[in-house]
Amino acid sequence: MKKQSIFLIFTLIIGIFLGWVFFHSSPANEEKHDHAAETSKATIWTCAMHPQIRMDKPGKCPICAMELIPLGQSGATTDPDAIHMTKEAAQLANVLTSVVSKQNPVKELRLYGKVQADERLLQSQVAYLPGRIEKLLVNFTGEVVRKGQTLAVIYSPDLVTAQQELLETVATKEAQPALYEASKDKLRQWKLTDKQIAAIETSGKVKTEFEVLAN
Repeated sequence: MKKQSIFLIFTLIIGIFLGWVFFHSSPANEEKHDHAAETSKATIWTCAMHPQIRMDKPGKCPICAMELIPLGQSGATTDPDAIHMTKEAAQLANVLTSVVSKQNPVKELRLYGKVQADERLLQSQVAYLPGRIEKLLVNFTGEVVRKGQTLAVIYSPDLVTAQQELLETVATKEAQPALYEASKDKLRQWKLTDKQIAAIETSGKVKTEFEVLAN
């Protein structure tokens, strides 16, 4: 009986000892194992600013002289065209980022400019007969002018003479129709309308002033 009790006590002591050894040595072994795994994993060193740099040992980047970091810690990919930067590297390089979001791309711009008239709508009006302007009805540049609008009133001695010739040929138009038509054609060359010529014939009087109409 005594031998059996001694054996049980001895077995209990050995069990306690083994348990103490096991639980106290496991964290150290785990730490050593993790460190060894990390060391074996970080076999390639790269630069956070220049991920194309690949080194088999720690050191400094040959481009920017920054300390190399393990490839696994940098989060870099094997793609040489991909760029991955740590927060420290982005701050050092003054890189700003923003989250892509859907927004209304409308922005108001206030600019200084110069307004010009459309050249395709500009026209020059010519008086087709010699004389002087008695009255100008368009007074400033840029005024809107419509076709048929009176631009000016003009006096022309030559036009007065041509009207006198017309009135003289009216009386003999039956006998000399060619001369009558020639006197009207002369007035037409000075851009008088048939309506204006007919008004001269009807009145039987010479007009000293004529309106210049917009084409």
